[in-house]
Amino acid sequence: MNPLNGLLLIDKPTGVTSHDVVYKVRRVLGLRGVGHAGTLDPLASGLLVLLIGEATKVSDYLLNGDKGYELKVRLGVKTDSMDITGQVLAEAPVEASAERIREAALSLSGPLELEVPVHSAVKVDGKRLYKFAHKGERPENVPTRTMTFYDIEVMSVDEGSVRVRLRCSKGSFVRAWANRLGEVLGCGGTVETLRRLYSAPFSVESAIGLEELESRWESRNERHGKEIGSAWIPLRDSLPHFARVDVGGAEELLMKNGQIPAAIKPDLLRLGQNGPAMPPVRVISRETDDLLAILLAAPGEFYKIKRVFHRA
Repeated sequence: MNPLNGLLLIDKPTGVTSHDVVYKVRRVLGLRGVGHAGTLDPLASGLLVLLIGEATKVSDYLLNGDKGYELKVRLGVKTDSMDITGQVLAEAPVEASAERIREAALSLSGPLELEVPVHSAVKVDGKRLYKFAHKGERPENVPTRTMTFYDIEVMSVDEGSVRVRLRCSKGSFVRAWANRLGEVLGCGGTVETLRRLYSAPFSVESAIGLEELESRWESRNERHGKEIGSAWIPLRDSLPHFARVDVGGAEELLMKNGQIPAAIKPDLLRLGQNGPAMPPVRVISRETDDLLAILLAAPGEFYKIKRVFHRA
């Protein structure tokens, strides 16, 4: 398989879009087949998972994971975008004590019904919210959504701001959480800084900056992702939370042709005995250690091949 099929963990700087990062990496690696799993706004820094080559096929299975962030909430300010880049709608003095601010932040844990930020890609009447926002408009029916936040840790409370680490489920907006914190404290709140630390199952600690990536790639000995270091995740390891089944020989050929070999069906059945649902499966070649296919099972049904991966 093409050695540049895999995930690239980038530590995105502030002030650039996710598309800017993709464009830069395409130029550095000399590839067009580069995408990303989960956008970061220009305000945000931190972990951006890029999909290289055949890895673009695993996007759906990475977008569903939980995320982790560190954010600084500026209190006493409410903006239309729920972050510091937006238009100020209201300002108020921060009268809450540091202990009250800490208690309020820790209380916003679990499922919360929050309004979706208008500067988001959520659709209303078939139109993305940010398109209203860019025209200075606000639809009457801005939706709310159940968002789940957990592992909340208050790092510090300074004059007029609070720094927090937290994790959240798919579809949750950290800006909406900050906005609610401001409402609870009665003074308004907006995201001032935001850094993504985690995108299941990967951490920013393994990521690489754009300048270091370019330096390493220019001085490489061969055209292989391992030259990048821990920021490179081979395609076979891109879904470590999936169960693994290895095949070889004739079984591998059948899998490449879109058929589940009878020889591995007992192994697949055993996987379903460990819980109420049959877990997703990644099928790996014994000969090359490459990812060959992804298998999924609907409730009450046996596995079906959802994706097949090819050598370049």
